[in-house]
Amino acid sequence: MEHRQRRPMIGAGNGPSTSGGGFFDPAGSDGDEAVFMSRDEIERCSPSRKDGIDPMRETHLRYSYCAFLQSLGLRLELPQTTIGTAMVLCHRFFVRRSHANHDRFLIATAALFLAAKSEETPRPLNTVLKASCDLCHKQDFNFFSNLLPVDWFEQYKERVIDAEQMILTTLNFEFNVQHPYDPLTSVLNKLGLSQTVLVNMALSLISEG
Repeated sequence: MEHRQRRPMIGAGNGPSTSGGGFFDPAGSDGDEAVFMSRDEIERCSPSRKDGIDPMRETHLRYSYCAFLQSLGLRLELPQTTIGTAMVLCHRFFVRRSHANHDRFLIATAALFLAAKSEETPRPLNTVLKASCDLCHKQDFNFFSNLLPVDWFEQYKERVIDAEQMILTTLNFEFNVQHPYDPLTSVLNKLGLSQTVLVNMALSLISEG
């Protein structure tokens, strides 16, 4: 579960920032109990930092996989809640694992596949993989697949399945996420603002990657 302080938080379905906020790790740093991490603790204890990736570079990496997830989710016609869950899973993963040792787009693809199942909006694995390949290679799947070895797709599938298992074990199988979408919509409805431009602005703000 996430404890939301303000927009820059990296644990509540939003894109990351380098200022303010914090992160609620439901599994805890050692897997035994829940821990709330401040922004300073996140930056100081980041596994990526130990591998020479500075805060600005890591923030860029976070934004890049959020943008990728947003595009991939829309291509797969997934609801924003599912896309947001995938972003949170990636954030939680990279709080514990270094960007230097893991392909962020591979992890993001596996996270979205997992999120789609956990949010009861599943998509076939092959469909997810083909859409992911389209985005990563910026070419039509059927075109570039003819240029690669015959078994490349099966190898890619195995890598994504392995990445999914790594996410699950890294997060101690804790992938429940509380999103701000429903509470926000409820508040706006109570204020009589449900049909105003403010709604789209607010939803866009909390969804941006």
